[in-house]
Amino acid sequence: MPALFALLLCLLAPIQALAQVTSVYLIQNSGWMEPFYIDPNAAFRPLLNALVAGSNAGGEVVIADFDQDGQLPGRHSPNVVYRGPDDAARISRAIAAIDLPGQPNGRLTDADFDGALVRGINTILEGRPGIIWLVTNNRNSPNNSQRVNENTRDFARRLGSSPALPVIVSYPVRMPARGHLYSATGLIVYGIAYGNEAAAELRRLTRAPGLTRLFSDPAVQLKPLDQAPLVFTPQITTTPGLTVSRSPDGRLRIEGVPGGRASAVDITGTLRSDYYPHVIDQAQVTLRWESLDHIPGQAALPLLQASIEPRVLHRVAPRDVLQDVRIRLDIPRIDRSPGLAGWLQHDVTLHGTLAIDLGGLTLSLQDGFVAKMSQIAAMDQLPAVFFDNRTVTAASAALPVTLVVHFSAMPLILALLALFGLLLLLALLLFLLRRDRDHTVTLGGQVRRVRLRPFQTRLVVLPDGRAFSVRGRLAGPPAATERDPADQR
Repeated sequence: MPALFALLLCLLAPIQALAQVTSVYLIQNSGWMEPFYIDPNAAFRPLLNALVAGSNAGGEVVIADFDQDGQLPGRHSPNVVYRGPDDAARISRAIAAIDLPGQPNGRLTDADFDGALVRGINTILEGRPGIIWLVTNNRNSPNNSQRVNENTRDFARRLGSSPALPVIVSYPVRMPARGHLYSATGLIVYGIAYGNEAAAELRRLTRAPGLTRLFSDPAVQLKPLDQAPLVFTPQITTTPGLTVSRSPDGRLRIEGVPGGRASAVDITGTLRSDYYPHVIDQAQVTLRWESLDHIPGQAALPLLQASIEPRVLHRVAPRDVLQDVRIRLDIPRIDRSPGLAGWLQHDVTLHGTLAIDLGGLTLSLQDGFVAKMSQIAAMDQLPAVFFDNRTVTAASAALPVTLVVHFSAMPLILALLALFGLLLLLALLLFLLRRDRDHTVTLGGQVRRVRLRPFQTRLVVLPDGRAFSVRGRLAGPPAATERDPADQR
């Protein structure tokens, strides 16, 4: 048994490793960050420790500072100061060791954002999925080289356009700090997912208590904006026999759909916009089936009509909840599976997806967010990804659906009754075939009494020598045939 347990651990270890996502923390330590490192009243390092504790994805943790590669002899950027498991004490010591390095000419270093991001992916992650948390005040020296300035523009373009970075969020943090050379009002924490596996984990982390307790505001959704974060919560259904609920993962569960015929489902609930910090100025709303499971042995189910009311959204702010939202779903006829298994089937569970489409969409930044950001960073210093809402004209929200289709037991009951009746009929037939009965027959003008089973033949010889073959029937009198004297024995 211990050997079997060890074998199972060996088999499960690679699966667990694949499920864990590396968390990389790139912390800017160039000259513009001087106030956060110098001011004893700035809670910069406590913020970093809390960020790591609340956002690591369960895999390897990497802490690195970054400035501009090549400005410090013998030291590359990013500069890894810790790499290992989630060990709070060791991570805290590594964060405390991050300094403000000086160049050989005595000046503080500049920053290369794109270089830090690219080397973080290629060198630290080595191209594997991971989440990069980049901590910066979004400032760089205006007198930097043309190449580094171009890299800063590349950083902004990469955030917005690279398909390898499917999800990007940010947390603006107000943190007044005063140093010997500069002063600052705040900084920005970026969460950048590299790869789809990391994207799913980043979405989960932004909803988890570790980050929702650390930051007073929700994560700023920078990318993607064409995947509308709309949450539908069912409240009642007016369709008799149905129950509708919403699971913690957002799946809409509809139970009691009648099998064997098409049906319509009417649901009333609420719709919440989790776009932050964006206001849906206007949008036309439509609902459609995007997918539905295929039942083996049957033709593909047609994706019929679905509708939603209201059909127009206007000035929906983040976290606004729209009441009395009505959804109507046309569900195609769903039959039992073929064969005996289908007759024994009480219900079938199908999974599908509804798409809430927003067309003619215009998004704007919430006034309160703009006011907060202006206290942290100049709006013209922010990467263009902060303003991608200007180019978004359509979005879609996926609403996972589970249909539990119930089949009536009556066909099975009728089939069982028919089978039982058939068995009774066969038993009766067998009884009749094996039972002797007395028959009165007239043979050659003489009345005779003969005892026969169905299909049994007997030879009856009359006193005058004539012979008759008498054959029993299942029903009715026996059949009698006179035998030729030459055939009599």
